Amino acid sequence: MSEDTRREKLSAQKNDKAVEEIHKQVDIGGPAQVITDPGRRVRQAIVVIHGIGEQRPMDTLRGFVDAVLVDNHKGKSKYRSKPDAMNELFEMRCLQMPSDHQAYEPLTDFYEYYWAHHMQDSRYAQVTRWLLGLMMRRPQMIPPALRPAYFLSWTLAFIAAGLWLWGLISAGTGTSSFAEGMWQQKWLFASGAVIAFLQWIGSHFLLGYVADAARYLTPSPDNIEARNKIRSEGVNLLRTLHNSGKYRRIVIVGHSLGSVIGYDIIRNLWVDLRKPVNVFPRKQSELKNFEQEAKTLEKGEITPAGIEMFQQCQHRLWQEFIEVGIPWLITDFITLGSPLTHAQLLMADDLADFERKKKQYEYPCCPPDDGDKQYYSQQYQFDLDGESVIRNVFIPHHGAPFSCTRWTNMFFPYRHLILGDLIGGPLNGVFGKGIRDIAVVPSTGKFLDGTLISHVRYWTCAKEDKSVPEDTRPSLETLRKFLRLDFLRGKSSKVLPGGASE
Repeated sequence: MSEDTRREKLSAQKNDKAVEEIHKQVDIGGPAQVITDPGRRVRQAIVVIHGIGEQRPMDTLRGFVDAVLVDNHKGKSKYRSKPDAMNELFEMRCLQMPSDHQAYEPLTDFYEYYWAHHMQDSRYAQVTRWLLGLMMRRPQMIPPALRPAYFLSWTLAFIAAGLWLWGLISAGTGTSSFAEGMWQQKWLFASGAVIAFLQWIGSHFLLGYVADAARYLTPSPDNIEARNKIRSEGVNLLRTLHNSGKYRRIVIVGHSLGSVIGYDIIRNLWVDLRKPVNVFPRKQSELKNFEQEAKTLEKGEITPAGIEMFQQCQHRLWQEFIEVGIPWLITDFITLGSPLTHAQLLMADDLADFERKKKQYEYPCCPPDDGDKQYYSQQYQFDLDGESVIRNVFIPHHGAPFSCTRWTNMFFPYRHLILGDLIGGPLNGVFGKGIRDIAVVPSTGKFLDGTLISHVRYWTCAKEDKSVPEDTRPSLETLRKFLRLDFLRGKSSKVLPGGASE
């Protein structure tokens, strides 16, 4: 054995003895466990669901987070990009707003639920069938906000049909110099340009945007697979967030068609998570208080103060549900430019069909429909000090997700055919008086952003300071307010028996 080899062997033996001595000192007896800072346990998740169009992964989320997070002016980035362990798509990332320990602000994780890839290969037939179906509805079935556009569509259709018929007659009789001129050389370029423009409109706008709504909102056989994939993957994402054990609160933000998808996710996920997992029986006084508050709200006029009191009652009920072991973490549902305002037209055959589906809890309302009690009693058996005891726990029924989830809806009021958001609108006359409807104005203060393109301006911020009228609510500032990112803020934020924070 060489001298170098002997020295290396002695050195290795010394290292082994040193490691063994350290193990004895710290008494390592098994696998190590990560010790988490208690302050990091207070964490919330914001899930953003994009709207129609050929969206690219993360584009919506980055724009949203860039807008809603205020610059801390400390030379630090507003957020960091981390691997997304909750989503099934490797394209996605989690954008995390770091917690501020000095201000006792919670860690906030932003996720995007991306679904656009399920709406590829749309066909003109799917769009035209949907549009014609809407146009064939009787005027009484059209929501008031859509009637100007409805009658305008019919007017344009009649004009187009008249011109087409006139052209056929003129071509057949040979009496129209205009019809003959159309085939002359000077019109060839113009005709080609018109055809190219119509093709662009068809491929870019109809198939790229309208087709998403047409297919998702139409339960025909050729759309069922895509609809089911979008809903099931959304439910799986929210279930994964719930089961991760990381979060004390979850917020869903849905823009445009994304608000309809968010609504479907909530009503389907609620069926699985409305019952306790680990039961902690206790007096459930807030459930009865909520029923009384809901009846008061239904009988009276909608006022900001009344909505505020109702949403505070919803929050207290959510805390009580958590205390008894119901694992529901979605505290807020925020809809932006939501087509749910036209639900009677888009999601039902007629108004009677829509009302029937609400009564039968297919379409949950806020507050839940008061035709029956909003809960029922379920008995649970426990082993207490060697004795078997039975306790009753009140369980909310399958149509009551908005008993404990606050619903805030923002929209740009639509008027004069071209101003405001044609797609969005108020919801408390459609899905219940407990929805906080907020009419907003674009935060940019620009006139053009107040026209029909306002539908994509809900979180657009001005590049320079713009003044808006004092008696209005800028959209971005309102969105920041009702995201309630400081909801879990403060030293008093403690873990309740069922797992939530207060």
